[in-house]
Amino acid sequence: MKITGIRTDVVHADFRNCILLRIETDAGITGISETVMKRKTRTIEQSILQLRGYLAGRDPTEIEDHWEKMYRDSFWVGGPMHATAISAVDCALWDILGKSLGAPVHKLMGGPTRRTVPVYCHCPAGETPEEFARNVKACVARGFRSLKTTLPVFYGGKGGSQVNYSGTRGRIDRSWKETEYVNPAVFGRIREFFAAAREAGGPEVGIAVDCHGRLNLKGAVRLCRALEDLDLMFVEEPVPPENVEVLLRVQQETSIPIAAGERWATIHGVREFVERQAVDILQCDIVNCGGMTGMKKIAALAEAHYIGMAPHNPNGPVATMINLQFAAAVPNYCQLEMIGSETDARIWADLLGAPPRLEDGCLAVPCAPGYGVELHEEALAKYPYTPHEGWR
Repeated sequence: MKITGIRTDVVHADFRNCILLRIETDAGITGISETVMKRKTRTIEQSILQLRGYLAGRDPTEIEDHWEKMYRDSFWVGGPMHATAISAVDCALWDILGKSLGAPVHKLMGGPTRRTVPVYCHCPAGETPEEFARNVKACVARGFRSLKTTLPVFYGGKGGSQVNYSGTRGRIDRSWKETEYVNPAVFGRIREFFAAAREAGGPEVGIAVDCHGRLNLKGAVRLCRALEDLDLMFVEEPVPPENVEVLLRVQQETSIPIAAGERWATIHGVREFVERQAVDILQCDIVNCGGMTGMKKIAALAEAHYIGMAPHNPNGPVATMINLQFAAAVPNYCQLEMIGSETDARIWADLLGAPPRLEDGCLAVPCAPGYGVELHEEALAKYPYTPHEGWR
């Protein structure tokens, strides 16, 4: 079996653009994958297409060798921009392998270790604690048992989406730097949001906050202390992602689990953070960190340090299906992020057909060959590429 072609399509899925990749073979088997890097969509698409010269005519099942060559032969190793194109190709190759053998990808990785995967959804905080409480109840009513919002006051103000993504503008300036002064009263106000959410959801609902790296060390510690007694699931990226010492100090100052990793790529990018035990939950994104091949190495490193995996996945339906296969095969898996909105469900239905049914906060692991997905090609034109501006 040889690779004969590579095709990409960019589909606009609500608040992000998804790059869908098809790798074709002379055996009539097509591997499908998806990647997302908001604000860099066209750059990543071209990076994927540049790999055609290397892949043409090669055996798609020699995945480990392809990964190493795509990573090392570029000379400029490291970083998510480099790893994202590799991730898209790698994931598509695993789909080809599964389809060629008539087995789901998790079986090829030694799974399953679980038949269902716990998931959490995005829940907009809105402008007030009362609005957040209503949104929490709505998520629970849709069947979710865990949810996450972005940092209230920083995000979630008027005019943002209240059914999709929580990362909308708040009262604090979009380009406010983590080194600038923030009034300590802000942390008391943020606590009001989460106290209302806890009361609305009750003690059994998992609640997390994503800070997008917007705080400095002392601000992150103040936030954690303000929320310490509310039994949060985790605090995500409390500080920017580059400095292991600062993240470690935050982790040591609180009993709330600290999650991070969506902006780290490959086992080399996460190694120091894992070895220093700077995180409690590792959130590398399978479509940005090196694909199925890269992620299984990261998970093994994390397992050796008793760190659980909860991958970043505010992505499209193909990426979620890829993640379900990975989750099935990994013993140190915690749960999976997904948007979980009605809008996302409609996009999923258009592109792939009916999404997996949510039962008791979990999705069942698909057992069809590969990732168990086939694209509805006719639906792609409904979602043309749409540029997005971004902020921190």
